[in-house]
Amino acid sequence: MSLCQPDSIKSCGACCGLYNWQDHGRETLVRLLRGRTTLFWSLGQDLELEAYSLAAKDLTPGRKLLDDIYNCEFLGFLDKEEKRVGCLLHPSVNNGRDLRDSSFYGPGLCAAHVCPSHEHLTETEKLSVIGALDDWYLYGLVVTDIDLVKEFSRHAQDRLGDVICPDCLHDEGVRAALRAFFELKLGWRFASAEPRLGKYYFTHSEYRVARIDYEKRWRIRPSRFDRILVSLSSEFQTEAELREAEALIEEKLRRFVQAYQKSRCLTPDLA
Repeated sequence: MSLCQPDSIKSCGACCGLYNWQDHGRETLVRLLRGRTTLFWSLGQDLELEAYSLAAKDLTPGRKLLDDIYNCEFLGFLDKEEKRVGCLLHPSVNNGRDLRDSSFYGPGLCAAHVCPSHEHLTETEKLSVIGALDDWYLYGLVVTDIDLVKEFSRHAQDRLGDVICPDCLHDEGVRAALRAFFELKLGWRFASAEPRLGKYYFTHSEYRVARIDYEKRWRIRPSRFDRILVSLSSEFQTEAELREAEALIEEKLRRFVQAYQKSRCLTPDLA
């Protein structure tokens, strides 16, 4: 199962440095990808890739999150509708010509590399993300956030008292409930103002895993949703904010469980 290009309506470019910018908001990345794509195709069939690389540097949206991660300048939109991101050098978009020798990593590594999500997410967890999301921007943020996906699955299955059935993920109500949870990644009101990407924060070109110090700040035990809260880049000023965030997550889980229990695959005829 491909997580990079799962279907014709979305894809992920995280491994190519898509989100490796201090400003990695949607509008910023759309502008970057659109600019690269327009520049690339404006050079024609006999394009000078070195000239493209130099010109593409002028499109960069500021500072990177982590200097050690390469931000490939050949990552752009693969379709006119701007639904899929991917490699502008790939043979599938160049009439069979493989131009990836001009990329930083070369065709061998680009073709063989798979992100940790391929290994750590179960097939059902992968399907839950692929089936729920049709938006390249959110899809890439979610499918690479292993803690977020696995913790949702764990909490949901605890409430259901059973493993999630892959067939149920085709139900529109279930998909909508999953999508509503994953959309917490967009505009999370408790997100830190500092440059973060999920649970990671960045200082002096190094990255570390963020922590919420419950005991020190409020003398309470860690939240049952701690890993989800950290994956959402949460930073709380008060315990009341923490409880509000927990309630939002609980509501999304409850909605999923209700939709799952009503889904067609659990009706008596199909059980």
